[in-house]
Amino acid sequence: MCCEPVKGKCQKPENLKGKPGECSPEQVRECHGDVEEHPCVDTAGCEHPEKLKGKPGECSPEQVRECHGDVDEHPCTG
Repeated sequence: MCCEPVKGKCQKPENLKGKPGECSPEQVRECHGDVEEHPCVDTAGCEHPEKLKGKPGECSPEQVRECHGDVDEHPCTG
């Protein structure tokens, strides 16, 4: 890693091809090695970070339904 993790801010912007949340697992491994989650993405308590395409608060209703079923509120943001 190039520096201490800073959630929500890309640590290696020279390798970024889109938003940090759009990085493939291969891109994450290339930049950060063998890590459990992408250190540049703030998962903020997300129950399914492997499906996250941005921040939990940015999930579409379809994404919420796919991860959590038919719920009234997004459980990762409440």
